[in-house]
Amino acid sequence: MAFGEQKKKKTGFENLTRLVIIVMLVTMILGIVATAINALM
Repeated sequence: MAFGEQKKKKTGFENLTRLVIIVMLVTMILGIVATAINALM
């Protein structure tokens, strides 16, 4: 039971970390694209 709770807790933390990483990557990509568009225009 304790192992199950620990696994569930870890999974939730991993999902949160993955979500944060995805948001950071998307923000970084959008920033690069915006900079490229401004440079071209």
